[in-house]
Amino acid sequence: MKPHSLILNNFLEEISIYSNLNVRIRDNWVQVLAIILVASILRAAITSVGPIVDLIKNDLLISNTIAGLLTTIPLLLFGIVSPFVPRIVNSIGIEWTVFYGLIIILVGILVRTMGGIELFLLGTALLGIGIAVGNVTIPGLVKLKFPLQVGLVTGLYGSTMNGMAGVGGGLSVPLSTMSPLGYKLSLSIWGVLVVVAILFWMTELNNKMNTTNENNDTLSEPNIKMKALVKSRMVWSIAMLFAMQSMVFYCIVAWLPSLLVERGLTPDQAGYYFMFSQFLQIPIAFFFPQFVAKVKEQTIPMFIILGCFILGFSMLFIENKTALLFGVLISGAGIGAAFSACMTFFSVKARTYNGSIALSGFSQSIGYILAAIGPLFMGFVFDLTESWNFNNFIFLIMGVLLCIFGLFAAKDQYIEDTL
Repeated sequence: MKPHSLILNNFLEEISIYSNLNVRIRDNWVQVLAIILVASILRAAITSVGPIVDLIKNDLLISNTIAGLLTTIPLLLFGIVSPFVPRIVNSIGIEWTVFYGLIIILVGILVRTMGGIELFLLGTALLGIGIAVGNVTIPGLVKLKFPLQVGLVTGLYGSTMNGMAGVGGGLSVPLSTMSPLGYKLSLSIWGVLVVVAILFWMTELNNKMNTTNENNDTLSEPNIKMKALVKSRMVWSIAMLFAMQSMVFYCIVAWLPSLLVERGLTPDQAGYYFMFSQFLQIPIAFFFPQFVAKVKEQTIPMFIILGCFILGFSMLFIENKTALLFGVLISGAGIGAAFSACMTFFSVKARTYNGSIALSGFSQSIGYILAAIGPLFMGFVFDLTESWNFNNFIFLIMGVLLCIFGLFAAKDQYIEDTL
């Protein structure tokens, strides 16, 4: 065959593949929407706490260290619950697992605003359990339903998570002033979105999303046990990458508004800065997974993330509103890129659906338990120093460690080959 004929055939083949991928999305748009609805509530219920943490402290009469627990408790439960989620999925199916997770999230949102600190902590714990289920199952669901479109669908749900995280943080202070309920309105309003997700997911269950063919495919795959994952350096690298990403994000959620207020911003302005950061992450969370999935040298994304962290967090030392805004936006871009890389790795670093679920469960278990130290430790450091400069240095250190683990995780391997 002539060279120009080979080029033409390859070009037509690529067009055919791209067309088939688009058909896959179009024919299964209901499943994509179901995934997006679940993703929309996995962060907003937590990011809504940071901007109004002072209101919560004054109402519940708690210290900065205890306030750090409001973010730390969900992270600990993410870590504790995550390794059990793959077992639940194997037992009752991934769709039912997601449905029960949504129910738990709704109950947690309601309980959190019903009384004093005890009920607040109980509701926060229930939120952590429910969100952990969604965190682990969504990457596996993408691998199962859209194995050839991991980057695209990961981008869709990742951008949704980041967008709603921004809405949760940005609207907390304004909502807290709209009614006599105060901050309780800011925290409970997300129950409406959860109800919509539950109703939609019930429709999906009735439509039998999990078809017979897909069940047969996943049942034919060997289950991967957690004990086997412990022996893999690749798995540990991805887990530690996820740990540092989570630690940075949830420290930002818990304490960035307070840091910005100390730098001279009002609470409203601090909430809006956080919201702008999250909105910037929407396009990043959409395009970056596709970049990570396609780029041959996956260390390149890690260096991009490191650059964003160093520049962004360095600018947070400056007591100037414009510099602070750029610092929040640039560091936020790094956080969005790091999250996207982790979610993509959960799918592309595994050959199989079961491998993806196992990797996601293990990485999030280890990652969130370690990440839970961050917000609590930062609250403790601030109580000791009464200055955010020390914590800003901690942000820089975490950014460097994230890149180091990311370079090991970026090796061209599948986890099944390392077990």
